[in-house]
Amino acid sequence: MDDNTNFTPATEPELSPGNAPAGKPKFDLKEFFKTLPAKIKVFWKNPPKGRYLNLKEILCLGGTAFGVSTIITIVSGLITATQIPGIYDIDVIHGAWICFISSIIGLIIQPVFGKLIQNTNTKYGKYKPFILILAPILAVFAIAATWQQQGMTEQARTLYAYLVCTPTLILWNLVQNTFYLLPGVITPNQQERADVWSPIGLVIGFSPTIMNVLGNVIKGHFNDLGKEYMAYRYLGFIYAAVGLVLLLCLFKVKERVIPTVENKEKVGLFEGMRMIVKNKPLLIFTLALVLGSSRTVIEIDAEVIGRLRYASDTATGLEVYGALTLITGFAVTPNMVLLPLMTRKLNNRTILMIWMGCNALGYALLGIIGLENIPQGATSAAVITLLRFISLFNAIASLQPLMMAELSDYQQYLTGKRLEGFIQTFLYALVLVFTNAGLVVMSYVKQSMDYQPSYFFGKKNSHTAAQAASAMDYFQIALIVSAVSAALMFITLLFYKLGKKEHAKVVEELAARSRAEGAYNLDEEIGKESIGAITEEEAAVIMGNTAVSSHGFDRHTSKEKVDERDTENDISETEDDK
Repeated sequence: MDDNTNFTPATEPELSPGNAPAGKPKFDLKEFFKTLPAKIKVFWKNPPKGRYLNLKEILCLGGTAFGVSTIITIVSGLITATQIPGIYDIDVIHGAWICFISSIIGLIIQPVFGKLIQNTNTKYGKYKPFILILAPILAVFAIAATWQQQGMTEQARTLYAYLVCTPTLILWNLVQNTFYLLPGVITPNQQERADVWSPIGLVIGFSPTIMNVLGNVIKGHFNDLGKEYMAYRYLGFIYAAVGLVLLLCLFKVKERVIPTVENKEKVGLFEGMRMIVKNKPLLIFTLALVLGSSRTVIEIDAEVIGRLRYASDTATGLEVYGALTLITGFAVTPNMVLLPLMTRKLNNRTILMIWMGCNALGYALLGIIGLENIPQGATSAAVITLLRFISLFNAIASLQPLMMAELSDYQQYLTGKRLEGFIQTFLYALVLVFTNAGLVVMSYVKQSMDYQPSYFFGKKNSHTAAQAASAMDYFQIALIVSAVSAALMFITLLFYKLGKKEHAKVVEELAARSRAEGAYNLDEEIGKESIGAITEEEAAVIMGNTAVSSHGFDRHTSKEKVDERDTENDISETEDDK
């Protein structure tokens, strides 16, 4: 069977009031574990009742996620607006401009890339070929970007940084954005997307956490030797190699899309962009992300804060910061674990607003207190880590792809075409431009305040007291900017109206269209023999995701039932747009 599967979920007979079961049997955990080996054997090849993904494919998706995350972590962890000047020992303004230029080029490329994705149909799928081709190329550039040559003049180092880091960041953006399209095509079931993507989000977050902890220890070691550049070389090469090996798991992951005739037709660049602007929830969500694009501007300098405030010397401060990264790095973990439950009880907008409230609160408190007013050492390390944990208490990286998948479903409902590649232009490429534009502005602020990250990299205690004071003054401004940006995103999300019930109607309408066109091929993806092989609760325990239950989206619910359930949420605005 081709990986790019057009399908319909297997169906069950409708239950009439006369033959409905008396009640749902109680889940027996003891009995479950007794029969666990047999259930794993069944789950390995058969999806749970009412679902699409079996355990083998879920694990392969997790392996792919770790591999891709490992490759992109080289860039997101080392090739940043702050790290570039520190690694290459160049002026702070160049790091921001490299990031900004790469995002502008990416914004130009993204619509063309989106058109290419939209018009691609291979037996391997629409997205997998691009990930498998671009990820190795990114790995090569990432190694080159972290393999900074020694003995070069500042002018030569600056030129090298522009020539190597710019294409690295462009490729990083394309690979990451394409990978985040997968939740929308591995299953059309909204709740299954959240249930499966949540533990995978933990896997994605595990890679940078490891890198931050071990990487800072390695950097601290080579910093003492006066050879910190060697740490970047080791990290770049090892992570690229591990990521490429795990990337091979992608061959075992399938893409699934509810087929409609219009979605199979090719679309032009300008036609695609014209269709996109009809998607009002997309535009509102994009605006929210743009306004919130500076909500973590302080985080790009978190390592410098650790070097300066967590101990009396920068080397020890770096080691303490690296160890405490385990705590801040796992700030997203509770939300990833709870995401399946949260998505059952709350709309995505509400979840994001809760997270943005935490983001704004943590940074606002740090800004009000002032980093310089917290005693240097253990006290500073504890207080700053706690408030950073509150600020980073979210799982936006996991929820945003799920919301993009819903917006793609909605786009197909509006125009007959999913246009995921074009939607990326708004949710990722455009937002990244504003993010990096903000970094450019903040870099000029750094420059005017004589805060150069390179003062605190490479050589032990090479900075002066005045330089450290300038850094503290800048951090105060950056904290306030982060808090205000998060608050603006919170306010904008109030106007986002694509909720769970609205999306359920969209999916059912797409299924009805596909059946009417004769494209909804019953039992092609999962046969009747798999139905009832294992329940969702049993699959949840096997996966360690206790939030999963059988109250997800009912794939064989009739359109009449959905209409009856959602009459109070009729999406008349959508009909007007059609």
